[in-house]
Amino acid sequence: MVYGIWLGGIVFITIVINVLRLLTTPLLNRWLLVGASGLIVIWHGVLFDFYDFHWSVLLLIVTGLVCFEWRGMFAAIVTSWLLVYSQSGMLSFPLLFSYFFFGLGAALLFGYIKQLKRERSERLHMLTGSSRQLNVFREVSFTMQDTLDLDRLLQTILTSVTAGHGLGFNRSIIFFADPEKDSIYGVMGTGPMSPEEGFQIWEEITRQHFDLQSLIDEKETGTSHDEQLNERIRKMRIPFDGEHVFRQTLETGRPIHVYASITDDPVLRMLHAELQMDECTIFPLHHQGIPYGLLVIDNVVNKKPITPQKIDGVRPIAEQASLALHQTTLYQRIETLALRDGLTRLKNHRSFEQDLDVLFRECADEELSLIVMDIDHFKQYNDTNGHLAGNELLTRLASVIRRSVPDEQMAYRFGGEEFVVLLPKFDEVEATNVAETIRAAVLKTSFTYGEAQPGGRLTLSFGVASKHTLRHQTSEQLIECADQALYAAKSRGKNQVCRWEGVPL
Repeated sequence: MVYGIWLGGIVFITIVINVLRLLTTPLLNRWLLVGASGLIVIWHGVLFDFYDFHWSVLLLIVTGLVCFEWRGMFAAIVTSWLLVYSQSGMLSFPLLFSYFFFGLGAALLFGYIKQLKRERSERLHMLTGSSRQLNVFREVSFTMQDTLDLDRLLQTILTSVTAGHGLGFNRSIIFFADPEKDSIYGVMGTGPMSPEEGFQIWEEITRQHFDLQSLIDEKETGTSHDEQLNERIRKMRIPFDGEHVFRQTLETGRPIHVYASITDDPVLRMLHAELQMDECTIFPLHHQGIPYGLLVIDNVVNKKPITPQKIDGVRPIAEQASLALHQTTLYQRIETLALRDGLTRLKNHRSFEQDLDVLFRECADEELSLIVMDIDHFKQYNDTNGHLAGNELLTRLASVIRRSVPDEQMAYRFGGEEFVVLLPKFDEVEATNVAETIRAAVLKTSFTYGEAQPGGRLTLSFGVASKHTLRHQTSEQLIECADQALYAAKSRGKNQVCRWEGVPL
């Protein structure tokens, strides 16, 4: 019967304490637990006439240790000893020492258990972090290997070191290094401009449940929140040969961890002023001794310190990014060689055919015009002055054409002495005006041995055709009609512009 009352009392005290625990602070919770332990001890003493009361107070000592560590344990030991004294009327110092030894043993055991839990938690944290880094590295590697598009590659690099599904940094920025032009310039970044903006972005990412790949895809669609950041960093240009941390990072080939707000470095002062950047780490992006750029990371929002472990986690991404940039650069050089004329640096015939097919599809309901031009008496010029002079003439002429057209990317060397210009959204009248502009620019330009040409100067003949005048809406028909207009210009005395108007010339 007594044991039942004792257990019922313990259950009642436990229920009351748990209800109160939900309504109080952690500190009050600890005091409630200590108080409950004291009530249980006293309840035990009342029911059992304080028989073995000096043993039941051990519960109070353990509770004091758990709730308030050493200070709580010492206070509980003294309190327990005084409680026993209040019942027995005897000050037993051996009992006090036994309580101290018991508390010491409990403290050692409790400390050992905490150490095991801490080590287990650290190992779990390390394993989780390593697993996360491996997953990010694997996903980023696949994405990098799957594309040779520079913008997508940069977005992948930046997103992989930020966001909850990446390595967790608040912001990352890429700068390119161009030693030949003596400059380091901002290219692309991801992240907020300020902590307030960062919290808004995080709320949206959490709400939409973006993963790493989704964030990369979202940035490709142009709907990301990085426009303001990118606008700011693309205005940043730093001399390559200056004395600053960017050059130091590229020269040493090692990451540098710095505080932008407490330095006299001009680059770091700029980052602090423009981007509110404080603690940051700068990683070099170089491969086989070639500096491609720099990756800068910081925590502008949560201000978390960048630890050596965090830096080590970014190193593999930076190295993989350096290799990917190297491969992409090589690919772009090869593509440039394949799509550019080696002599004039204008786009070549192959590039013209590709662009014309694309424009014909994109301008299905809009105008598209083509200018075809040919150097008058070029064979005579070559035979008289030699092929080296002829090559110099083609190069000089390409520069004139490039400066005279609305978009130099739409100018091509068609072959030999023939050049073409594509003009999307230009009708035949507007295209004729562009052709006349080129013709006038050629007449004003002094070419080597040009005075020896018939008429005492170098001239070009032009043919213009527009899509809406064609019988058959095909790229082949557009080229054929522009060629016919060119032949008409040649037959009518050269050095003039003729346009196709839907009837034979």
